[in-house]
Amino acid sequence: MNQMLKYHSGFVVKHWRRVNGIWQMLWEEPFGLDRNILHDTGEIAILSAFFATAMNLYGAPPANLYLGLDKRAALAEDDTLATLDELVKSGYERKAVISGGTGLEGQDFYINQPAAYYRADSKTVTWTAGENWVTAVKNIFVCTDVTAVEDAAGDHLVCSLALSADRLLLNGDKLEGSMFIGLSE
Repeated sequence: MNQMLKYHSGFVVKHWRRVNGIWQMLWEEPFGLDRNILHDTGEIAILSAFFATAMNLYGAPPANLYLGLDKRAALAEDDTLATLDELVKSGYERKAVISGGTGLEGQDFYINQPAAYYRADSKTVTWTAGENWVTAVKNIFVCTDVTAVEDAAGDHLVCSLALSADRLLLNGDKLEGSMFIGLSE
């Protein structure tokens, strides 16, 4: 019997607000399972990191990956770092997730087997709005550089998820995000 290799991925995103001194979850994107887009540059980056480590502009994996937020109206497979529409607000920056670990629980990426396949789960990162974010967050993404705004050697947009609801954070609100990628047969 032929088995087909499958790619599984998801993001978990939660919006928190302090009400009367108690943190309350306002909204959750539960897993976003297999709804995200693996961008063309992300596909090449993943494959080259294992199968063509000397590939021009790609090759060996980066020491970190970065989770970020943006407000693109729509996602496309051919999106790149240049097509991002990131926030420029107090409390926002791309968040590093170290990819150079050993995959053990408690590290930035944990390799585990939650079902009939293996996957890498990232740690949860948190953005805290330092002012009212008057522009809504529409997407979460993973990329390979902390500041790059165009694709170049080692700088690529890997994958993105359009959130099921726009998130407008008020001063002090928190948005948490994490992602996972798995392979199965």
